[in-house]
Amino acid sequence: MLLNTISFKHMLTNLISPRHTKMVSNLLLAGLLTACANTADTPSQSEVADQQALEQAWAEFYATLGDVEQQFRDSSIYQRDPQHRIEAYELLSAITNAAMSGAISGGDGSYPHFRNLLDPGKRIGIDNPDTYYRAANVSNKDGENVYIITGNRGTTADFLLELFEAANPQGAVSVLDDNHMTFDANGNFSVTLSKDKVPGNWMELPQQQQDLIVIARYTHANWNIESAGNITIKRLGSEGIASKPSSATALTERIHNATSMVKRQGTFWPDFADKISWLPENTLISFRPTGDIGILGQYNSLGHYDLQDDEAMIIKLPEIESDYNGLHTMNYWAASPDWVNTQSSVSWGRNGKAQAYKSADGYYYIVASPKDPGIQDWVDTSSTPTGVLMLRIQSGVDDKVITSTTPETTVVKLSELRQHLPADIPMFTTEQRKQQLIQRQQHAAKRYQTW
Repeated sequence: MLLNTISFKHMLTNLISPRHTKMVSNLLLAGLLTACANTADTPSQSEVADQQALEQAWAEFYATLGDVEQQFRDSSIYQRDPQHRIEAYELLSAITNAAMSGAISGGDGSYPHFRNLLDPGKRIGIDNPDTYYRAANVSNKDGENVYIITGNRGTTADFLLELFEAANPQGAVSVLDDNHMTFDANGNFSVTLSKDKVPGNWMELPQQQQDLIVIARYTHANWNIESAGNITIKRLGSEGIASKPSSATALTERIHNATSMVKRQGTFWPDFADKISWLPENTLISFRPTGDIGILGQYNSLGHYDLQDDEAMIIKLPEIESDYNGLHTMNYWAASPDWVNTQSSVSWGRNGKAQAYKSADGYYYIVASPKDPGIQDWVDTSSTPTGVLMLRIQSGVDDKVITSTTPETTVVKLSELRQHLPADIPMFTTEQRKQQLIQRQQHAAKRYQTW
């Protein structure tokens, strides 16, 4: 239409006098704009309302980020020193990233896919360097959705699936761990998510209006010999059916989910940091179950530390029958350091699956210090000079034994460390430490490939 109008304009210009050319051009332009306006769709009242709701949701999301920033800045930990302030903004960035990539861009569950929930570039929420976290968005608003998760168990020490509300990832809606699953001879599995129970591996998918998220956790006790399996998900009825464009209403709901997630994270972690600082320094508390957040059979112990350059903390732990044990550092905001490129964690497990060394006396001795102590089982605190130690034990644990166990901690001068350790604790050379770090880097590259 536009090309024909332009040609018609040139024809008229050649036929009429030059002094009328400008007037004709203006008339033609006005007519063209009117024609285009008449052909455009006029939005309905409901479309206008949906668009306004979408714009308002987006504005609330960004306003919430500002509110959460202020909550961090009001924390006593934020006020301590520049390092804690830098770490606060790193966490704020990670929270924003997680909300946008997961709750907003992760989809509404119509065509779900597993993505990296946490990875070396997205470290929040007491993330465990030993665990490979995958997540997929699902929903069941009409009670009719059924999802099938298929994959391979892999060789990790522990594996489980959890279902959470997307806007409230604090308590699991349903959980299924490898001790209650069936696998074929090659470790393959299939799990059904549905409202009604079905034979085989099954997780309840309740009918509710809130969007949900299913999380897969593959936890390694020995990075050198274990690897996570693969995992996929599909919604029954979506096969071979083309997807539809996202609606304003659906996107608005996902933005609201992201806003709720940011609010909860922004309230919880500053409070967590303040409360951790009230514990006695350079100690670890007795083990406590973490089942209230959906991790069946897991127990944890934590505490905060403040070590000088010439000091080291010895963490002494008895042999506890379990599939996985792990100790790692994190900052007060509960985010791990760059665990790929620093020796910031040590893990061990059942049947010789271990990075850590068990002494002849039946105990594990892990040393935390800002400088390399020259022994095998070292947790490097240099990237978090004052921070938190987190100890997890999970899968196949005797409840009575673990809840009556408290890790022993002793702070000594680094120069006197050897006097406080059994004679059989392995020493480590600079070259051995380099190779240990190379193994971490290679494992991370294999586990994630991209992040």
